[in-house]
Amino acid sequence: MSPLAAKLPPLRSLVAFEACARHLNMTRAARELGISREAVSRHIRTLEAHLGVKLFRRLHRALEPTPTGLSFQAIVEHSFENIAAATTAMLSAHRTKELTISTTIAIGSFWLTPRLASFRQRHADVEIHVKISDAPADLVSEGIDVALRYGDGSWKGVTSKRLFGIKSFPLCSPAYLRTAGPIEKPADLLKHTLVNLDGAVHAGEDWRWWLGGMGVRAPSTLKLLGFDSYANVIQAALDGQGVALGFTGLANALIESGQLVRPIESEMTKDLAVYLLTPAGRKPNPTVDEFIRWIVDEAAKVSPDGA
Repeated sequence: MSPLAAKLPPLRSLVAFEACARHLNMTRAARELGISREAVSRHIRTLEAHLGVKLFRRLHRALEPTPTGLSFQAIVEHSFENIAAATTAMLSAHRTKELTISTTIAIGSFWLTPRLASFRQRHADVEIHVKISDAPADLVSEGIDVALRYGDGSWKGVTSKRLFGIKSFPLCSPAYLRTAGPIEKPADLLKHTLVNLDGAVHAGEDWRWWLGGMGVRAPSTLKLLGFDSYANVIQAALDGQGVALGFTGLANALIESGQLVRPIESEMTKDLAVYLLTPAGRKPNPTVDEFIRWIVDEAAKVSPDGA
């Protein structure tokens, strides 16, 4: 046995003492430690015997530290706090950094995913998990660090930051435009297959909303091809199956590459935007904080003024 070990009291007795000194009650200390009250009492007696002093006065259903006990409590608590801090630091240094992101299908497929490669190049040690769904997510209960959502920024229980505004406009493949005939004004779209994003969540910004906003009276039935996923909407447009509604920021890369074109420049907006959401009152986290800085910078490339 080393000289230092010979001078130290039994560790379990020190742990029991620290809990008793905090709670001033053996029953509560025992509950915290997951042992019996009798075991706690035995540890305290062992420690007092080892030190040769009384640490507590036993009162009715309570403990009162002696002056020596109070002094020893301060030393033990300080030592345990230092050990806990050092342990946490070492564990954090070797623990895999994780980041969980929630996003809608449209934002995740056409804005976030293509950009993630640049973040991962800078932060290869971060393990990233992306949850893609148009259904609302509870950031706290689902362990989500950051969410990307489309709306007016008024979600409850989160802190929201506007990234960029959204405008809607017709979008189709060059091949479709060549074969299906020219589109020179919004009313011409009534002659074409309109690829629609279906579902109650998107009903307020579908083709009927867009045409109505353009002053085009749509018939009771349209030549619609509907999908409940924006990824399928865009794929149908790429395949030349009709004209889809494109969204600012999400369709930029497809337009720049020439895969899709805007047959007319007409556009509509509901003054909604893509927002970055984080749990309200979250604690600082270097990995999350770095991701937030990165994504804000990426959003500024879409719309420098956040409009």
